[in-house]
Amino acid sequence: MNRLFRTLLLCLALAAGATAWAQQQPAPPEQPPAQAAQPTEPETPTVEESVEERVEEDVERDPRIHIDLSDDSDNVVLNVWGDSRLPANDTADGVISIFGDAHVEGEVYDAVVSVFGNAHVTGPVHGGVVSLFGNAYIDSEVDEAAVSVFGDLELGPNARVNGDIAVVAGKLTRDPGAVVRGESEIVAGGFPAVEGVRVWIEKCLLYGRPLAFESGLGWAWGIAFGFLLFYVVIALMFDKSVTRCVETLETQPGQSVVASLMAVVLVPVAFVLLVISVVGIAIVPFAGMALVCASLFGKAVALAAIGRRITRFTGIAPLSHIAFATLVGGLIALALYVIPVIGFIAYKLLGIIGLGVVLYTIVLAIRQRSANRAPVVAAAAAAPIAQSPEPAAVPVPPPPPAAITAPRAGFWIRMGALMIDIVLISVIVGILDLSGETFIVALAAYGALMWKLKSTTIGGLVCGLKVVRRDGGEINWDTAIVRALGCFLSMVVAGLGFLWIVFDEDRQAWHDKIAGTLVVRTTRPESLV
Repeated sequence: MNRLFRTLLLCLALAAGATAWAQQQPAPPEQPPAQAAQPTEPETPTVEESVEERVEEDVERDPRIHIDLSDDSDNVVLNVWGDSRLPANDTADGVISIFGDAHVEGEVYDAVVSVFGNAHVTGPVHGGVVSLFGNAYIDSEVDEAAVSVFGDLELGPNARVNGDIAVVAGKLTRDPGAVVRGESEIVAGGFPAVEGVRVWIEKCLLYGRPLAFESGLGWAWGIAFGFLLFYVVIALMFDKSVTRCVETLETQPGQSVVASLMAVVLVPVAFVLLVISVVGIAIVPFAGMALVCASLFGKAVALAAIGRRITRFTGIAPLSHIAFATLVGGLIALALYVIPVIGFIAYKLLGIIGLGVVLYTIVLAIRQRSANRAPVVAAAAAAPIAQSPEPAAVPVPPPPPAAITAPRAGFWIRMGALMIDIVLISVIVGILDLSGETFIVALAAYGALMWKLKSTTIGGLVCGLKVVRRDGGEINWDTAIVRALGCFLSMVVAGLGFLWIVFDEDRQAWHDKIAGTLVVRTTRPESLV
């Protein structure tokens, strides 16, 4: 391990020396001969002298280390946000590439350094080769160390490394013909390649956006869609709370924005005060977890507020559910994320405003609860006692339909009906000799058709179940189709949408919440005709 640290120190010295040579120092002005000599103050050591001193100390400790920094030439190939190339038959003191690849075919007297890029070396290098957050390929003679940090190192058949080899968070691939005269050390080998991270930094971070349509960024889009699905699930599970927060933002936008700005300023101050008070240190982890939960919930609220601006004009009742609005708002946000600069601004604003709205809604709820608990006895006692007139007749709303008040169907009876339907559709698909991919489509079409025509399926008839709308209306095509499509969402998250029947007070699955439906037990048998 000591040799690994010494090797890394050597490579950092190589990088520092190469960077120092890349800076061109202006020549000092000549003094006229007639001018009297002025007393000189002791000069401070330059960057090159400091590097020389450190390297001389390393040479004393290890005689194999030899780096010549006496050459004052500035023949260094340096590129930032671009590739550095040294063609064959050309020479250079060093090759440095930052956010780009280093392609070396000529002769390098000192270091080859690649940061957030790959190094491809096929020419002789009299110093060392360093690759940070990138892969390195060597197929030539290297007099000093070869180091790859958060990347892979590959040695070709013509590779001759006279120093040590160190691979940190990567893997080493060595051709049988490659020769390594020093020691080889691998720390945290097999670490996943960081090529995707490098592409994200180069194509997204430097452009000020979270996402981009570039190859190698599929993992970033997967994370983005995963979080979007998580926000939709939050809207399904806590639809009333999300709706209340969205209504707060729509009815009180000014106060919500002020609350968001105050949250940005006061939340860090509150955590600092908790730490300073010593006693509050025990609260910091719980407060941090609560803040993370509020931030995730607030992001769902912000996306739902955006999507609701569009879904309210559809005129289709199931599409007005807050979960569908969250999905639409999330797709709009993903489209904004690919725009340079605006992408990061939109990402931060959605998080800040969402957190502020959630905190402001909580404050309003606390105020409302305190107002409801305020005593009214004093006001009633102060009023003069008088003959109270006959109370006016209050119109009584009509009772809800009997189907709405019927007992809700539980989890196991609904799963039994679903299994009957699955077996029935499987037999039909097998008789018609259809492909296996059409089974899900056939099951969804069967469910939508039966819900529209009979408000139940054959399995529901056997188990005495019926699908009704929560508002008491008839099952129309919009409700039936949306409910059938919502079943895919309930199924795709490990069946959690169906398991939600067990915990929901109305025994609704996720597709029931999306479509605004209930599944009830019927008191008398239904028929298909």
